[in-house]
Amino acid sequence: MQERTAKSWTIEADVPPEVAFAYISDVRRHAEWSPKPYRVDPAPALPLQPGSNFQSYGSVPGDKEHANRVEVSVVDAPRVLVLTSTDKGEQYVHRFDIEAHGSGSRVTRTVEAPKPTGFVRLIFPLIFALFINPDVTKGMRMLKGNLATLG
Repeated sequence: MQERTAKSWTIEADVPPEVAFAYISDVRRHAEWSPKPYRVDPAPALPLQPGSNFQSYGSVPGDKEHANRVEVSVVDAPRVLVLTSTDKGEQYVHRFDIEAHGSGSRVTRTVEAPKPTGFVRLIFPLIFALFINPDVTKGMRMLKGNLATLG
C-alpha cells in the first residue's frame, strides 16, 4: 500500500456550525471560495448523501479543465463532511471538520493524498510551498469571508 500524507488548514467563522456545514456541503458553491476556476457538473442532489457522486472540474498546471470523479464518503451534519476524489487511479480525501468555537465555528480542512514517489518526491516540498499551500490558504480565507456574509 502506498504511503499517504495529510495537511490541515483551519479558519474561524462567526456563524454557527449548522450554517458553516450547510454552505460547505453545497458543493455547487465551492467555486465561490476556490482561488482558481472550479465547477461541479452535474451537481448532486442536496442534502448530500454518502455514496453520491459528481464530477468536479478545476485548474491545475497544464490543465485548466482538470476533471475528477468525487464521491461523498461521510456526511455527519453539522460536524463532518468527507469527499473522496479519484484522479488517475489515486484517491484524495478532503475532510471538513466543523466544531462550535465561541459564538461561531472552527472549520478544519484536511487533505490526505498519496505520498509522491520518484523524482516528484524530491521536488514536492517546493511544489507544495509555492503552489498548493498558498492556493488552499487563499481558498480558506475566501471561505471565511463568504461565511461572514451569511452570519
